[in-house]
Amino acid sequence: LIATVGEQWIAALLILAFVFGIFLGFRLRLFRRGGGGGKDARQSAHYIQGMYAMLTADVELAIEELSRVVELSTEPIEVYLALGNLYRQRGQIDRAIAVHRSLLTRRSLGEEERVLALNALGQDFKTGGLIDRALKTFREALALAPKDRDALKNLMMLSEDLGEWAEAHDYAVRLQKVQRPRDPRHLSYLLAKKAETLAEGGMRFRASWFLHRAMRLHPENVLAYVYLADLYLKAGKPQKARRVIEKTLKRMPHKCYIVLPLLKEITLQRQDPEGYLRTLHELAHEHHQKRAMLQELQEFLDLKRTDQALALVDELVHHFGRSRLVQKVLWDLLVRGLLPPEKQLELAARLSKSEQMMDPFTCLHCSYKTLEVLFRCPNCTEWNSFADTEG
Repeated sequence: LIATVGEQWIAALLILAFVFGIFLGFRLRLFRRGGGGGKDARQSAHYIQGMYAMLTADVELAIEELSRVVELSTEPIEVYLALGNLYRQRGQIDRAIAVHRSLLTRRSLGEEERVLALNALGQDFKTGGLIDRALKTFREALALAPKDRDALKNLMMLSEDLGEWAEAHDYAVRLQKVQRPRDPRHLSYLLAKKAETLAEGGMRFRASWFLHRAMRLHPENVLAYVYLADLYLKAGKPQKARRVIEKTLKRMPHKCYIVLPLLKEITLQRQDPEGYLRTLHELAHEHHQKRAMLQELQEFLDLKRTDQALALVDELVHHFGRSRLVQKVLWDLLVRGLLPPEKQLELAARLSKSEQMMDPFTCLHCSYKTLEVLFRCPNCTEWNSFADTEG
């Protein structure tokens, strides 16, 4: 009986040792995975609630919950990336930098994870205005992964902001090779800006080649046409400049407000005022372009063609009576005594029925309004997106 009891105790001890061994192994495995709290951090309620808060844009709750996940485990890389991004979103740039830098100190970090961390850190620097550090960080990411789209895009955008158009174009070319769909429009505008830089440096032939290439990429790149015409004009070739402008106006008459000053300059060099007036007349009356009509009126006044000027005033009031620009011109004519009494009464009657409106250029992508002639919207950064509007 004693032997039997002893054997039972030995069996019980062996079973307990076996169970304890399993439990210890399980705990050790959790510890190695960073679950020092006895639970996988990715399975915790804090992780789930933090990720959900991110999806619902509840930044404060997301930071609170993900910070608790980090206390449970240092393992989940995605939590550190997300937490740093949330700090950046809340404007706590120093904290964002600290979180993302802590990731980069890990020797166990894989190449793909390191690229993600570098891109996140680069965004921190960029948001904080540390542009040199941002450039350096994105370049480190690109050195590790030469086809990384985030690094290429950020480097392209930073180069644009710095006016380094050659670098911006080079990054854009590399980006076009790895992303779908491709964007020839953006590449075309960057190529035009690169050409402008080359022309300023005296490399006119190469600049001309790039501008023609930009126009082939995007035939409605008005920037390329203007730069090319200006290039010919500065080279003492007004005839070629005139042909470029004519091509521009034929393809994009609604963009005439951009090229009218250049067209006037070409006219002075070519000494062809009548040709200039014919072009203005076509834009004003065949394409109904308000600013061309206003410019034609100014030319008639300068040439003392009063009858033609007054006839044009009637058309301006009829078609664009609400325009503040038109009303300003009429007031100027009245002050200068160029409107006869009967014409004053007629125009006063017409204008009393019209509401005065501004004459802004409006971005067709984001509705940003400006009174300046801009090639690129400062709000949404879209190229050549402005239309001549009233409102």
